[in-house]
Amino acid sequence: HLVTHQLTRVVVPFVMACSLAAQDDSAACQAMDVMFTEGVVPAENFLIKLVPKGHEMSPKLSCTVGYVRFVKALMTWDEDVIEETIKQVKTVEDQATVVIKNKKKQATLAQQLDCQIIEGDCTLIRAILTFTKMTLTAYVKAGYLLRSASKIYDKCCKAVEKINPETVAKRKMNSSERAAVQAASEHYLALQASASMGFGLVNLMMSLMPDKILAIVKLLGFGADREAALQALELCSSSRDMRSPIAKLVLLWYHGIARSSLGLDGDNLEAGIPDSQRIMTEAGEVYLKSPLFLYFSGRVAYLKRDTELALSCFLKSVELSGQQREVKHINMYELGFIYITRRQWKDAADAFYMLKTETRWSTGYYSYIFALCLAASGDVTAANAELHNIPSVVKNKNSNYEKLVLRRSAMYKDRTLQQNDGVLYALELAYQWNQFTYLKRDQCQEVLTTLRAIHGDTIRDRCMEAVSLGLQGSLMIQMENVEEAERYLRAVLERAHDCVAKKEHQVPAYATFEIGLIYLRRGQYERAKNALSKAKNMYKDYEVENRLDAKARAMLNYMKHNGLSGTGIPRSSSSVANGKSSPSLAPAQTVRPTVVKSSQEDIGSAIAELENEEGSQPAAEVGVVAD
Repeated sequence: HLVTHQLTRVVVPFVMACSLAAQDDSAACQAMDVMFTEGVVPAENFLIKLVPKGHEMSPKLSCTVGYVRFVKALMTWDEDVIEETIKQVKTVEDQATVVIKNKKKQATLAQQLDCQIIEGDCTLIRAILTFTKMTLTAYVKAGYLLRSASKIYDKCCKAVEKINPETVAKRKMNSSERAAVQAASEHYLALQASASMGFGLVNLMMSLMPDKILAIVKLLGFGADREAALQALELCSSSRDMRSPIAKLVLLWYHGIARSSLGLDGDNLEAGIPDSQRIMTEAGEVYLKSPLFLYFSGRVAYLKRDTELALSCFLKSVELSGQQREVKHINMYELGFIYITRRQWKDAADAFYMLKTETRWSTGYYSYIFALCLAASGDVTAANAELHNIPSVVKNKNSNYEKLVLRRSAMYKDRTLQQNDGVLYALELAYQWNQFTYLKRDQCQEVLTTLRAIHGDTIRDRCMEAVSLGLQGSLMIQMENVEEAERYLRAVLERAHDCVAKKEHQVPAYATFEIGLIYLRRGQYERAKNALSKAKNMYKDYEVENRLDAKARAMLNYMKHNGLSGTGIPRSSSSVANGKSSPSLAPAQTVRPTVVKSSQEDIGSAIAELENEEGSQPAAEVGVVAD
């Protein structure tokens, strides 16, 4: 009687639950494979067909749908898709909570732990998607959700460790508890991998945030550990959990895009290549044929400064994407900027025309780039018509990018956008999105020649002249002509007041940042730190502030971690001239330089301080570019 009772109460439900859980795990993994090879819609349809009419999806399958839509939302930045995904994952979160709080305890311990992880995943997805709204209210709400997700994952990790087979035998439990724990311990590795995904993503997100957002999150009482985050994501990536492809995607984004774009390895552009290549090799044939992973192959080629291979990968990804419009669009974005740096203006215009007509994220921003490319190609009439139409297509006036295009389009309300204006401002956008760092020496020279051709009499005012000089100075740094580059960048600072008066704060801010990089290459570390801190703190409340803030903060972290202070031997750079690399950056704490107010007097004194430093070249010699 006792044996039969135990079989009925514990073993039989456990076997049935394990069978259903195994089916769900297998279906979830298949759905993720379908998403990466065929697209989001086929993956959703695959999951829907698994559930008979009138039946509810299990929390695991519902969470898989949430992840599929989450990837789509991040690729499209479509506000409607984002809102629908937030609502869907909130429903899944409630579904998981019911299982966790079920007083009848019909679910096994493993199922309860799985639902706790699902609850954390849904909270995390909501947090990330809330961040995309880019308002102060959204940042606060997202920070609160991140904190909640972090607490859930901490709780899950502790609970999962309690079913570690190595420790279960040593614990004192009654027979009923031991049966449940031992049954759950068979799922220890799977649950550990599941929890690792969320833990890793939370910590990685936190470690990369701009200071403004980081300050809000720190007020809520938690920090971040990037190294632990990467280890957790690697653990999930190597598992057979349905989250494994997502972990691979996050790691590819970090190593293939974030490390170079944010300057996390100093000026060593190629530091993320080995890890990116390893992840793609480990992904296997299934994912290597995926248009999305082919996109990352293009990014790796970009890091190697092999623009031809990158172009080929992006075009192939577009060809294979079929009905996967989201994948096609991220490839067209990369292609558009490659065409801009090659001055293939008609091809660039075609790429951004597709983006402005087919995507719903920042139509105004894509319309602005499209207008610039039209003007650069010589179609000035169409360019001005497009530019004047921008205010009518801007939807979110709180978005920094929308603010930028509204301000720039207003500049041409009473004047005409000329061909050289289009060339200059299109190349400025390419620079701000780090496109110059991917160019070889001869390519840099070609862009430099283009800028010099439009300089002088064709430049309308001192502010536009500063934009041109700053771009030329950046290109000279890439070509290892740092002495000449410094003269050009100091010429930008001479025109800082003109730029600030026209709300073009980013022009002197980026010039100051580049001067900091020059000092860093020379081994003048205190001057480098001073310049980078001023670039980060001197100019405030301009549209692309967060981008420069993140780059300057990462560079300061790099210096702190590697003990770069005072004056020392300059480290080799990964510039196009010599191809050498500096040491890789490990995780470091945020450097918090003294905040400087952005008054006209402070800006003037800061510029004077930079100009009067020993060994600097007089900026006045540059003026209009000499031969």
